[in-house]
Amino acid sequence: MHSGGGSHSSELLNCASHSSLEDSQAGFFVSISFQPQSPQRENPDKRKGTMATTQTTFYVERRSVRYHEDAAALFAALGGTTASDSVLLESADVESKKNTMCIATLTGAVRVTCVGQTVTATPLTPTGRSIIDRLCSQLAEYLAERHTTGEATFAFTRAQELNERERLTAVSNAEVLRALQRAAGYSGKELPLLSGGFAFDYLETFEVLPEVGSGENTYPDYQFLVAETLLVIDHLNREAFIEAVGINAEELTSRLDHLVEKISSDIPELGIAATPSDTPSEVLHVQTSMSDPQFCTHVEELKKSIHSGDVYQVVPARSFSTACDNAYAAYLQLRASNPSPYMFYVRGQTALNNIAHNNNEASCETYEIIGASPESNLKFDAATRNVQLYPIAGTRPRGLNPDGSVNHELDVRAELDMRTNAKEIAEHTMLVDLARNDLARVAVPATRKVSDLLSVDRYSRVMHLASRVSATLHSDFDAIDAYRACMNMGTLSGAPKLRAMELLRGTEGTRRGSYGGAIGYLRGDGTMDTCIVIRSAFIHNGTAVVQAGAGVVRDSIPQAEADETLHKAYAVLNALAMAQNATLKVNAHESHQHPCSTP
Repeated sequence: MHSGGGSHSSELLNCASHSSLEDSQAGFFVSISFQPQSPQRENPDKRKGTMATTQTTFYVERRSVRYHEDAAALFAALGGTTASDSVLLESADVESKKNTMCIATLTGAVRVTCVGQTVTATPLTPTGRSIIDRLCSQLAEYLAERHTTGEATFAFTRAQELNERERLTAVSNAEVLRALQRAAGYSGKELPLLSGGFAFDYLETFEVLPEVGSGENTYPDYQFLVAETLLVIDHLNREAFIEAVGINAEELTSRLDHLVEKISSDIPELGIAATPSDTPSEVLHVQTSMSDPQFCTHVEELKKSIHSGDVYQVVPARSFSTACDNAYAAYLQLRASNPSPYMFYVRGQTALNNIAHNNNEASCETYEIIGASPESNLKFDAATRNVQLYPIAGTRPRGLNPDGSVNHELDVRAELDMRTNAKEIAEHTMLVDLARNDLARVAVPATRKVSDLLSVDRYSRVMHLASRVSATLHSDFDAIDAYRACMNMGTLSGAPKLRAMELLRGTEGTRRGSYGGAIGYLRGDGTMDTCIVIRSAFIHNGTAVVQAGAGVVRDSIPQAEADETLHKAYAVLNALAMAQNATLKVNAHESHQHPCSTP
């Protein structure tokens, strides 16, 4: 399970350079070796003007540590599954299914939460309070309230400029992220690093959309955790290190000494990762937000909008809800049964019962998000300024034998059917073109290209058509600008995107929350790596919400689209059942209504 003990030599950093992000197609990636700092914009904070800052000294320390093959077990042993806030990001190679990288925020200094045009920075440690002191100086013009706890609230307004470039570069609720990413006051190999995600509904803070109420997935518009202690494991090179920031050098060294000691020890395997028995003792009942007949009716209505020329394609979704008493156990089952380029476990705090934009007094509760996503969202390499999207559209169930093993003949037949299906090819080509158009808004002219067109990615239960679209990001923009220009991905919304999302709000009736948004990280050198939040579950108060959609085009067959949502949700639902040693039972003929489904 483990290699021999690693080097425990430490390096105390004050202004250490960041490493560049090496291009990787296997998901989240961080380089282990030190490299020169990537070229940056001359003034990345020019939109905020000259900023006064506090004089707090931050210390950054890095240690090489013992390599552990089971990153998930190590994350749990170091307290990641019990902390109030933590993030585990893992990657596995699509072909070999072997793990390649782990980036884990073990402890956070600051939690940053956006709800509408209000952004709240909550200190989680004394270092976090000092970071927020600096942030308040930087964004004093937008500071609405500073609490005695150290928490700060910032208020912004939606830009009204008609020019698209002006809207993208105008001051926005993303300024808090940008300041924490690019002007944090400390610099290490990987720090500062912000991990977390954007909701699908974050678009509403940038565009005008029909108002809807909260659904079962109550993830805020965005929430990121500013890392105080970071663990990075490179499985390919069997290396690992920890890096941390603090305002007291002695406390920082002591903290890392304790971590190194724990990491140097043998880490017990997690019993909850064991394979369930062949005779499950319970039945795990799954309810849907929309029955098959209801979903088919919505597909028919959306097809009318397509036939009238209102949209070319639209991606309606529905949710599947079931009990979950151990989210991390379900994550372990999901990563084992469905290894993917982007696997994540996110633990955070949010006002789950009421995230109405005018309610600042809602109490916070713990939520967890698990996922194994095949599809990257926006990926930006600060060293090369390469920005990339990876549209996936076109799905078929894998060809499997009754025992779950791959039947290669059936599998090839399924691939051939997908590759020759006019509907699948039309849908995929449309979304590749949409990705090209999205990047054109922020790219250097004549740098867009499409590679790996109509390739096939295989996962445990389904296979997909995929393509890679990339460009060089214009020097006027950073990764956050690029994300805002491209959100939400056409594979989760449709085309034209804005009109498609207007129709989806009318059809689905609630906010999607984390589903269809992005999870990943922002690094201090400007790098950004995110995935689309699919094949995922949002879990709180013992209930897991799994959402899945289907691309509707002119010649879509409604029942086939309903079946596709279940095929996509199955891997996560099955992991939830396996974690509870239960048999899965999905009732797709009846629906349940969530009590918070109205505005």
